[in-house]
Amino acid sequence: MTVVRPSRRIGQIGLILFIGAIVGLPFYWLVISSLKTPIEVAAYPPTWFPREFRWQNIPDALALLSTTAVVNSVIFAVSVTLLQLCLVVPTGFALAKIPFPGRRALLWMFIITFFVPFQVLLIPTFLIVRDLGWIDTWPGLVLPIVAQTSFGVFVFRQFYVDLPDDLLEAARMDGAHLGQIFLRIVVPLSLPAIAAYVSVTVLTAWNMFIWPLVATTDLSLRVLPIALSAFVTQRAQVTANIAMMAVLISTLPIVAIFIPLQRYFVSGLVGAVKE
Repeated sequence: MTVVRPSRRIGQIGLILFIGAIVGLPFYWLVISSLKTPIEVAAYPPTWFPREFRWQNIPDALALLSTTAVVNSVIFAVSVTLLQLCLVVPTGFALAKIPFPGRRALLWMFIITFFVPFQVLLIPTFLIVRDLGWIDTWPGLVLPIVAQTSFGVFVFRQFYVDLPDDLLEAARMDGAHLGQIFLRIVVPLSLPAIAAYVSVTVLTAWNMFIWPLVATTDLSLRVLPIALSAFVTQRAQVTANIAMMAVLISTLPIVAIFIPLQRYFVSGLVGAVKE
């Protein structure tokens, strides 16, 4: 049993608190700024705690947020997450447990494309969507993001590598075919990895800005990040504290998803980094 010396333990805790403070500082500033008055937000030197809590900022921000943009963001995030799960879970299982010619080459293709920034693929993707006539449509908004499966395939492939082959072989000996093995054994055992992937994918899709901006010009298809960006061009009408409160409200659904899934997020990704 390894004994950690008190001085080393204190150093570890101090390092964790220091990193946590750096990561949490922007969010703290967002919260306190969203509850300040317009004058206090612009005050110099800045105040680290509101002198006066302005709760009226909440209904004012809700009045500015577009209901259509919120609904579109929900549809976009849910559609991307569900469709990607339908692709990455069986693909990861196949690459881990089903031998077929070219399996390793296919895996390397996924790994290599994972390191290609989406900005490099932005123009070719836009040209393809335009030629298909999908600009300002839900397929044009959702499907190019669904196709970005490299990360998910790698995560689930690594997760399934640690799945015992004896378990699958026992199911085959009991007469189960591949589809039954996958649906009744593999998928239930994958719930921690699925929960981790859902939290990451929903967060990414909810905050996505570049592709929705490029793929849509119709205001009825605009998602929440684009609606929030409009506040920058409305500085005369929208004060900084109201804009901060609108951004804070837009992050609450993600926080509500991440907090109950955080333990699955950690345990689900452990299997992906063991090798």
